[in-house]
Amino acid sequence: MCGNKKTLEVEGMRDHLLDFHKKWYSANIMHLVILSNHSVADMEKWAIEKFSPIKNFDVEVPFLGDPAPFPPGRLGKIVRYVPVQDEDKLVMFWILPICQNEWKSKPLNYFSHLIGHEGENSLLSYLKQQGLALELSTGLDHEMDSISTF
Repeated sequence: MCGNKKTLEVEGMRDHLLDFHKKWYSANIMHLVILSNHSVADMEKWAIEKFSPIKNFDVEVPFLGDPAPFPPGRLGKIVRYVPVQDEDKLVMFWILPICQNEWKSKPLNYFSHLIGHEGENSLLSYLKQQGLALELSTGLDHEMDSISTF
């Protein structure tokens, strides 16, 4: 999701990428989801055939939340910039403790629906009435098994 042709041409980059692949391409830290209109038996056969060759090196993924990716002193900042397009935009990020494993209650999905709802009596309808917004969107993500963002 970052880089370009120029960064891939950096001296030794290919070797670094191959080393990364050798170290981290391990079955024990992978997940597989298959969605198809084929039978479960066929999908199971194909999954075993195609993915069994992936070796398990018993890789242990390190905890990447220490040091904190967003230490408290770096939070609560307002950053202003001059946009290229003629539009005003307000973007707010909340950095939260990881809640990826809260799959039953999905708290960030709940808040995303609550804040991002666009129907009658919604936050967006109020902001539109006040002439403060034309659109509103929400989203969530879980990063490095150490933080969630909203």
